[in-house]
Amino acid sequence: MKKKLNINKTILSIIILNFIHLSILIGVLAYTAFSNKFNKPAPTFNITYLFFYLMVFTILFINSYITIKNAIELTDSVSQHEAFKSSLSQLESLNKTLRAQRHDFMNHLQVVYSLIEMKEYKDAEEYIEQVYNDIQKVSRVLKTTNAAINALLQAKILDCEKRNIKIELKVTSQLDGFQVPSWKMCRILGNIIDNSIYALEELDANRLLKINIFEDLRTFDFIITNNGPNIPLNIIDKIFEAGFSTKGSKGEGMGLFTSKSIIERYNGKISVSSEDYTTFEIKFPKNKDV
Repeated sequence: MKKKLNINKTILSIIILNFIHLSILIGVLAYTAFSNKFNKPAPTFNITYLFFYLMVFTILFINSYITIKNAIELTDSVSQHEAFKSSLSQLESLNKTLRAQRHDFMNHLQVVYSLIEMKEYKDAEEYIEQVYNDIQKVSRVLKTTNAAINALLQAKILDCEKRNIKIELKVTSQLDGFQVPSWKMCRILGNIIDNSIYALEELDANRLLKINIFEDLRTFDFIITNNGPNIPLNIIDKIFEAGFSTKGSKGEGMGLFTSKSIIERYNGKISVSSEDYTTFEIKFPKNKDV
């Protein structure tokens, strides 16, 4: 069986090798230029010799720069690819749910019609209520024009239901004109919601997660709140640091760091408070120049 290529290790190896090459060349140049300081005879040093070293150094430096730049871009591409795969899977799940509802619609109508025809009005009312609740579960995530975010919200709602977490979703913005790429916004929301779910699992009951997406004249706003254990004041300022995690061996400490990095790259801001509830608030300016 072929082993799967570890892209991250490969990229890191390339970067390290290029730094080693540069270090060796710099060392050789330093030795050649300053060998007399170490009581060693300096080699013949003429313009041709100097030009040759500078040319080699320039070529290697440019090669190293391009290689490292491409390695960083490849890392970003790998992250983007994984996010696209996740979004596609969530979109397929949402699409299956919508198709199933459409397929069952006529059957539901026939059942309701038969119950009314038999004058079983109470049963008909209860049946309609159940069908309506199922439709509402999907309808409440279809309020933005961003299909990937809609699919992510649907996936998180289903996940919360499995974990006995009550989720309150309020979406009053279609996110028209929202500048952050879908796959990056899904990484942000996914990381923060997953952290909230992890915190809520420490509760035995009455688990609550609130997601509020709205906008005003200046900003697009995302607020995620949970009633899990509060974040201690002595670490609340550290949760966005790279490598810091409250999950012990279960966490890598990169989720919130990555989220904040993406948010700031698009001129957004993220803040967290943890008193009665733990609340993450994200704001993105509508004006890109703000």
